[in-house]
Amino acid sequence: MKPIPLNLMTLYADLAQNVRPNNSERGSIVTRKKRGRDYLFVVTKDGARRVEKYIGAADNPDAQAKAEQLRGGSEQAKALRTTVSVLKQARIPAPSLKLGRILEVIANEGLFEQGIVLIGTGAFQTYACLLGHYLRNAFLATQDADLLVASFVGTKGRKDMESILQRADPTFKAKMHTGDSLPRVFKSNDNFSVDILTKFGRGRTSPILIDDLMCSAEALPFMEYLAKESVEAVALYGVGVLVRVPPPVRYAVHKLLIAQERRGRFLTKKAKDLAQARDILDILLETDSDALEDALNEARNRGPQWKRNIYASLAE
Repeated sequence: MKPIPLNLMTLYADLAQNVRPNNSERGSIVTRKKRGRDYLFVVTKDGARRVEKYIGAADNPDAQAKAEQLRGGSEQAKALRTTVSVLKQARIPAPSLKLGRILEVIANEGLFEQGIVLIGTGAFQTYACLLGHYLRNAFLATQDADLLVASFVGTKGRKDMESILQRADPTFKAKMHTGDSLPRVFKSNDNFSVDILTKFGRGRTSPILIDDLMCSAEALPFMEYLAKESVEAVALYGVGVLVRVPPPVRYAVHKLLIAQERRGRFLTKKAKDLAQARDILDILLETDSDALEDALNEARNRGPQWKRNIYASLAE
């Protein structure tokens, strides 16, 4: 588990600081002529789409000032894309094109700021620079994205998760299961799946409606442990996408817990659970063993099943 060189860690830290939403407006400026007069527009990227917004008449001083500000943002965006490319070339894990677009539209919609947390392999791929070490199993291919919606804070007006995902890929459609009143899984034509997950509430019923997003979420065992905390990370796509993920130590312990729950068609995921947990555990044993022991103790003390699952996975 080789440490990531300091110069790359510094690049990542700068990227995380400068990619924040509203840190700098950016976009390409284009001029359109209508009825003999020039008008300015800004073109921005949103998943698979290019969005064009009106700025004003080309001879309007306010429009000119706004366009100049956006050009400055575009120069910064170019520098951020260069940083992302350098980190990827240095074998820092990055999402696939499909996953990158999905994360971009979710971030552009402000959903990570409202409480959505990226989990699963998509989150694991962001951990290298958070841990300061290369990960052995971060380049495993994945055809799904898992989103945890446990403490979502809605805003005025409902948002449609299906419409948001269609900005990343127009073929995304809700996949309804028996008994669903709102969808909890969305699939594209190439069989990429976005799963909406949550923790159990009172009564331990599932699925749970997320009315603000016009979807529902499947409640799963042990998800309350994963949902307790989240941290910021940057997914290396485009200029960088600021996401929220579980802390690496909590992610690893959760993998120890759910690995023993894999049954039937999900049994094949057990090896990946254990491999990802081992990568993080190996690093933390060297860099922060006290935090690791605290996290293991907290989880083991939650009940006999928690203890059994953790010991069984560690033994394997």
